Order: sequence, then structure tokens, then C-alpha cells
Amino acid sequence: MRVLVVEDDPSLAATLRLGLGAEGFEPTLCDTVEGAMALVARSAFPLALVDVNLPDGSGFSLVPRFKDRGVLVIMLTARGSVPDRVRGFELGADDYLAKPFAFEELVMRMRAVARRPTATGQALPVLSFADVEVHLERQEATRAGQRLDLTRREYDLLCLFLRNPRHVLTRDQILERVWGYDTEVGGGVLDVYISYLRRKLEAFGPRLIHTMRGFGYQLDEHVEA
Repeated sequence: MRVLVVEDDPSLAATLRLGLGAEGFEPTLCDTVEGAMALVARSAFPLALVDVNLPDGSGFSLVPRFKDRGVLVIMLTARGSVPDRVRGFELGADDYLAKPFAFEELVMRMRAVARRPTATGQALPVLSFADVEVHLERQEATRAGQRLDLTRREYDLLCLFLRNPRHVLTRDQILERVWGYDTEVGGGVLDVYISYLRRKLEAFGPRLIHTMRGFGYQLDEHVEA
């Protein structure tokens, strides 16, 4: 099985590469959030080991984006407090292992997680709302049967809205889930990307992403003024 290892400690990363290789895995190493997303966008990884503290952001931000692409996630981090574990699981992590850990336990957990349906070839679901669909297996978005040419951020935004239809998502929630927990991206950037996504969606139908002034944004067919 191919495994993406997102870890910025060179010593631990090297140890995992050698150890996992000896156990029959095919590890690919990465040490940044952006690098990890680029790798997942290019190649299929059934499983990822993700550190929380990375040079360009939080590993927590990778969890929902990896899950949208069918990647099973095990968090590896020194941040082993109960709130951190709860946060990881709430975002969709499949397992959580605090450092320092026994390598044998890690391998056991990896094999247990890998037996889950997503890692054994079961087709990923289709996210849908109204006439919008996202095929997670193909990472393809359509509206009214027309393919949408989305950037990675726009795709992540759309997946987030489709997973939370008719729910008001605050600006902070969107920034955290799409840009990352420790992001320094401002609200103005979010507004720009929302406008880009709206423009592409509205080329094939009426508005679905509505501004809820003072709160955030909501995906719905109709919102009362």
C-alpha cells in the first residue's frame, strides 16, 4: 500500500521511510501542508500519516481535504491532549497516535485502518445538492450536467458546502476547514474565492451560495431576505 507521510522531523521521517518499507508499505515523504496537497492532487494515496505541527500550517487542515479525496488519515503528533484528539476525530481523522509511539503499534493501527472500505477499492460517494454534484473518485464537479473547471481551493470550498447543505458556515469555520487551523489568510481572500466559485456555479443555474450577513455563507436553493 502507498502511504503519504507528512512529517517535518527529518529523523522521524527517515525512520518511518525505512521501517514502513520493511513492512511492505510504499512511503512517500512530505514536510509541508502545501506539498502534501500537491502530492494528493497528483497521485492516489489510500492512507496518510499526518503530523499536526508543520512549517506552513496545521496538519489538522489536511484532514477534511484528504477525506474528500478518499484518503484515510492517521494523525501522528506530540499534541496528544484530549481536546486535540477530539478535534482530529471531529475533522474526520481515522486514528490518532501520540508521540512518542511504538513502531509496532503504528503498523498495527495502519493495517487496521487500511482494512476499512475506502482503502479496499469501494467507490467513493458522490456529494450532491440540487443540480450540483462532486464525484469524489474522479475529483470532478458538475452543475446541470456541465463540468465545472475549479481550482483546488474552489473544489475544497464546494465540497465543504456540499457536506453541510442548508447550514450556515461561519467565516472562521470555512477558513479553518479550507485554509487550515493556523491560517493567516484574511476574510477578504475568502470573499474573493466565494465570488469565483459563485461565478462558475451561476454560469449554469441560479445562485446557491448565499451570504448570511453577520454570520457567514449558506448553501441553499432559496434564502429569505
